[in-house]
Amino acid sequence: MRAPGISACVSAAAQKNYASIMQNQDAPAEILFKFWPWLEANKNRLIGVGVALLVAWGIYAFVSWRQDVQEVTAGEALSQLLVTSAASAEAGKTAEGLLQLAAQYPRTAAGQRARLQGAAALFSASRYAEAQVQFKKFLEANATGALAATAQLGIATCLEAQEKPEAVAEYQKVIARFAGSPGEAAAKAALSRLQKPVVKS
Repeated sequence: MRAPGISACVSAAAQKNYASIMQNQDAPAEILFKFWPWLEANKNRLIGVGVALLVAWGIYAFVSWRQDVQEVTAGEALSQLLVTSAASAEAGKTAEGLLQLAAQYPRTAAGQRARLQGAAALFSASRYAEAQVQFKKFLEANATGALAATAQLGIATCLEAQEKPEAVAEYQKVIARFAGSPGEAAAKAALSRLQKPVVKS
């Protein structure tokens, strides 16, 4: 026969475990019961927050989609313009087309490339002051981009072409800000040329 004491202990432990299990099962219901009045009191506010989040997501999705469409459209327009201008010897006309595209798509990568190429075309047309302005605009929008050194060098070259002494400081900026870039070597060569003493015959 099993000892009565052992049976009683087992029964007591089983009852304790059962009570614990039932208490754990009742916990979520108790939390929900306490939470429900707050939910009822604030349901309009919660619905408002949900709608606001949904609207914000919708706006973000639309803006992202529109930006993607503009990037593609601007890229196609730039490619078409470059193909057309390749057959033209008029650098000034090419520059105007590129700058119009840049103005039409200012927030796209293609638009920014069009501005930089437009500045280069103005320089080729000997419109140095205008080219300088466009190089500066590109640099202001792309201060740390891969083509920033090209724009900074463009500003310096435009100043040199206008025989302005500020060209030296601009070439020094290229060397200081864009060390290791292809523009650095060009800037050093230009500085060497500008600072070379004039030999009188």
